[in-house]
Amino acid sequence: MSRSWIAVLSAAVLGVSVPLPAAAAGRAGLTLGLPATITATELGGGDSVVRVENTTGHDLSRVMLRLRLTGAAASRVELASADWCDHTRTTATCKVDRLSPGDGIAIRLDLRARKNAAHGAAGGVAVSAAAAGTAAVSGTFPVTVASPPYTDVSATAEQSAVYLHTGDTAALGVVYRNSGPVPARLRVADPAATGFDDVTWTDCPDDDGDACLVELPAGASRRLGLTMRLTGPQPAEPHVAMTVEGAYDRIVTDNLATYPVCVYDTGRCTRNVPGTHSDVFAAPSARAAAVEPVGVAADGSLGEDRAVALTAPEHEPVAVAQEAAQEPPYDFFDEVTGILVYSLLALFIIGASIALALRKRAADQP
Repeated sequence: MSRSWIAVLSAAVLGVSVPLPAAAAGRAGLTLGLPATITATELGGGDSVVRVENTTGHDLSRVMLRLRLTGAAASRVELASADWCDHTRTTATCKVDRLSPGDGIAIRLDLRARKNAAHGAAGGVAVSAAAAGTAAVSGTFPVTVASPPYTDVSATAEQSAVYLHTGDTAALGVVYRNSGPVPARLRVADPAATGFDDVTWTDCPDDDGDACLVELPAGASRRLGLTMRLTGPQPAEPHVAMTVEGAYDRIVTDNLATYPVCVYDTGRCTRNVPGTHSDVFAAPSARAAAVEPVGVAADGSLGEDRAVALTAPEHEPVAVAQEAAQEPPYDFFDEVTGILVYSLLALFIIGASIALALRKRAADQP
């Protein structure tokens, strides 16, 4: 018998309390690590982690961790993700075949408030862990539904209009401003530009392949530059779309930047540009093709806009030849009379045929 067990027995006889040996004290088996609370919004519940650890001195098999939304949380919150676990909107089950001493598993949860869910305390999450040959453990932590962090990011195109010849490369810019109280992460899509090529960001801080990622602190502004080359005389307006990640953007109608384009080759703009007459091109540069100017009357006032005031040709009636002989008007009596005459003629022919047949038959008899 070891000295530690002799000490325990002696203490029991004497009525003195002493700590048990380490092997005996390690029978708890599993321990849980739970968050103090989770705040769920319509954008998600952040990085909330649930842990289970093996505190025994031997391997544990068939380890299982279960999570379940309880109380009002089951109707106001949904489990959007739980790492690699099998999960529904209200439950998650995580399984491992073996867990070594001192090791554990950690599950990252994403609790998302349902649309229009009431704010405030919303029940909790019940957690339990079990393994073969050891006692199960359980615990809970509360859930609160809150409004997501609001921000207000707007996009402003630097150029009110772009004047180009076919083959020119335009240098454009868009300025983003965060007027909200919290930081925002912007995902700025690569510019869409029909009629252009060689579209390139010039100062993107983080190119994500098909978008530029920008971290924009509260109250800050950031400019993004881009270039593109005009390939034809009839382009569409280039535009740059943006979405906000990690925060709720109050107004999304100001997230798009567009650039009207005027082409010297045709003297046309993609829309009515402020400061010009109708949609006729502004005064061309030396390289521009000749374009008929807007007419000016003798009194100095603007005349008719001949470049855009296209009028459809007046309709000229085409003469249709009239037939020389006009058909007589329709007469019902004449039509009935004609039918009767033709009917009597048909009856006469049939009667004559029958009479001839009978006469021939009589002549043939002896």
